Amino acid sequence: MLSDKYELKQPLRLPDQVAAILMEELESGTLKPGEMLPPEMELATKFGVSRAVIREALSQLKAEGLLESQQGRGVMVVGRTGRRFFRLEDPEKINPQSLTHLYELRAILESEAAAMAAARGSTRDVAKLGECVVAMARAVEDDTIGAVPDLDFHRGIAEASGNPHLCELMQFLNDKLLVLIQEAREHSRQNPGVPRQVQKEHEDIYRAIEARNPQKARKETLDHLRMAARRLGLEI
Repeated sequence: MLSDKYELKQPLRLPDQVAAILMEELESGTLKPGEMLPPEMELATKFGVSRAVIREALSQLKAEGLLESQQGRGVMVVGRTGRRFFRLEDPEKINPQSLTHLYELRAILESEAAAMAAARGSTRDVAKLGECVVAMARAVEDDTIGAVPDLDFHRGIAEASGNPHLCELMQFLNDKLLVLIQEAREHSRQNPGVPRQVQKEHEDIYRAIEARNPQKARKETLDHLRMAARRLGLEI
């Protein structure tokens, strides 16, 4: 069980500090395999940071295989025995060619997930995607980053695919790309017209899934991710 409150210090980045503390709790046995972590908001309060910081810290540990997202339950402690054999370097540390390969992989997986979501996603799955689109539109109007509903939208596509293994693999990859996704949202805000274009891309994906059109959902997702890569200076 985690303590009630933690104090973070400079100069380490806040997500790195949170990840390091959680790692210590795991290694000491304070956090045990099979235990569910508190919700993001509760963790943010405990650490005195934003949900974005918590998400990035959890993403680091998920990428190491120490934590695992459980659909409908939250984040579960796996422990050191869960460390992954399939590993990817942190995107900030790799060259542009390798980063391009990561985005290609993301495009392949997510476009197929979108097609599957259109074909067999539940009414509730589609409704959740619609809620994310509305939240992203609100962020555009309010001139805020909107990273949380953006990430929730892409996570929702994976869940709506109905394939838990595809969902886990996509979550692993998106966790690795989390920082870049957030940076892309921030960069978009600083360029007139880009946030609305990004919003339109998400709406096009949603409409294709809502219309139960797998081919169009696949195409719209591929188009969106190609544009997202281009906004980072990558061509896929």
